[in-house]
Amino acid sequence: MPTQMAVPPRTRLGGGIQVNPDLRNLIALQDIDQKIARIQKEISEVPAKVHNLQAELQAITEAHQKAAARNQELAKKRRAREGEVDLMRAKLSRLKDQLMSVKTNKEYTAMLHEIQAAEDQIRTAEDEILDIMEALESMEKDLKQGEKTLKTRTAEIQQAIAAAEASVPLLEKEAQELQERKQELERLIHEDLLERYRRIAELRKGIALAEAKDELCSMCHVRIRPQVYADLRQGENIHSCESCSRILFLRNAG
Repeated sequence: MPTQMAVPPRTRLGGGIQVNPDLRNLIALQDIDQKIARIQKEISEVPAKVHNLQAELQAITEAHQKAAARNQELAKKRRAREGEVDLMRAKLSRLKDQLMSVKTNKEYTAMLHEIQAAEDQIRTAEDEILDIMEALESMEKDLKQGEKTLKTRTAEIQQAIAAAEASVPLLEKEAQELQERKQELERLIHEDLLERYRRIAELRKGIALAEAKDELCSMCHVRIRPQVYADLRQGENIHSCESCSRILFLRNAG
């Protein structure tokens, strides 16, 4: 047999559904409890949210700094290679000057080979410098875009952090107001019924009431006996689900 409890005089809603004050107050109480739970969960998530935002900001800042460092390193490499080319050109100039003073064909041939090798080294170094310049040009474009993106995202993250931190006192105030409304409601509910509600809520993860819909308990989906369902419409007694023990109610009774 379903658990029943006699209730105070009932009122009638449209559609012929009878509603008793205690059940109406229990529905409102559960609604407030769920709102409080959602607010408390939101408050508890703020520190992690702020931490994740700060971590994201640090990550994108460090990524941009690393890209800038690579750019500087590449520019340094370009300057070093250009310095090496200058030295090679000075050496090549000396070799060409010395070519005019050689006295034998053997020395002349050897000097020509040395000049050719120096020219090959210069061409190779200059090709490398061109490659570096192309890479620098592309990298600098990426850096400029990265700076804009970093600036925009930094502002967004800082705004999100400020909003999250500012939401806490507002949420705490809302929760306090709901707690006060909850206490007012609890004073209107019969003590035994209120204790029953609290016991079920503790066992059922905060959900002590379940909507009866299409002759089913909406929480555990077990069928409600027709007589019990009809009695719910009349509001004669408060019924509990025979399966999950939650207090049953009809949606348009709330």
